Amino acid sequence: MKQMSTDERRSAELEALEALEIELLLEGLHRRYGLDFREYEREPLRRRLLAFLRDQGLNTPSDLLARVLHDASLCNALGRALIAQQGMLFDEPASFAALRELAGPLLGSYPAPKVWIAECLCPEEVFGLAILLEEEVHYERTLVFATCSNDELLQQVKAASIPAERIALYEERYRASGGRRSLGDYLSLRGDRAVFADHLRSRIIWAQYNLPTDSSFNEFQLICCRNRLADYQPRLQNRILGLFHQSLASYGVMNVGASGVVEAAMRRMAYRGLGYAGLYRRMG
Repeated sequence: MKQMSTDERRSAELEALEALEIELLLEGLHRRYGLDFREYEREPLRRRLLAFLRDQGLNTPSDLLARVLHDASLCNALGRALIAQQGMLFDEPASFAALRELAGPLLGSYPAPKVWIAECLCPEEVFGLAILLEEEVHYERTLVFATCSNDELLQQVKAASIPAERIALYEERYRASGGRRSLGDYLSLRGDRAVFADHLRSRIIWAQYNLPTDSSFNEFQLICCRNRLADYQPRLQNRILGLFHQSLASYGVMNVGASGVVEAAMRRMAYRGLGYAGLYRRMG
């Protein structure tokens, strides 16, 4: 067996030390503030954490732990940074097109269908689905529940606008997703920003909700969590999928992205795939 060089041993020691520091930081956040990132996948969490350290001018997770235990505002900023996600409107046109075909038949027969966007992290995620629902179902009868574990981030998503320079790109994606109108019908320009129309906002209920720890709070015909499950370790993914199952009406649809964990859970709970990765129907 090849022996490690001095530099390799030193690098391995530093990696192990950093991993230990991250574990201690996560444990400290949980004990001090009740923020539980302990079952998040480490590599994406590590990337976000190191970016936050650079922004704060800190060198190590231990430096951050020493400060964050005594600074609730820094904890809030860290919490947002660890879950923040950049979004694009209609980021996967084929996924939206597949969901568009299902939305009318799925939701149209209900007098007041309910949709849950779980752990929404960017406005594009929420309003992209709202536009789809506006075009495919009776939106004025639909309730969209948009939840996030971090209330400050939720308020940012609720109030957010998009750069006007992206409208042309978003229009292309909207058309590719099967859009029936012009994206401009849903936007108002304000300087170099574009805000979403009030009638889209009128059917959205915004609420703080901790997806890893909270219990079912309603019954839904459609549950969407396309981009978030991969951030969690398998045990937590399964716990959340079980929560979605408890919250989904018979023959309702989950839009949860594709992974081995998801596929195994869907088979175990006897869901049927709907022809596009990550789309599943509850059978009974």
